[in-house]
Amino acid sequence: MKQALVLSAIALVLLGSGAASQNPAQPALDASEGKKIFAAAGCATCHDTDGSKKLSDGTTLLGRLSKAKDPEIRLGTRLKDPGQRRQVFLYLKPLMVAMEGR
Repeated sequence: MKQALVLSAIALVLLGSGAASQNPAQPALDASEGKKIFAAAGCATCHDTDGSKKLSDGTTLLGRLSKAKDPEIRLGTRLKDPGQRRQVFLYLKPLMVAMEGR
């Protein structure tokens, strides 16, 4: 009986590790990568590195995004790659929250 339990436990461990190797981990999502993409894509040229530069109509990127129903999708007008868009959103989200708190 004990041997059957031990073998079952070993089988579960092996199955779990096999499943993990078949599904590679998603790349880490963090704000620092989003900041790099924001700068490399040229966004910072018009919006400054923190998205707070006033544009000709008096708005800022952070202001526009905070008013959007889905700000991450709104970034898709310039950032076509969903992974890059997600990274940039993760970078800008805390900046938007901070701006709304002012």
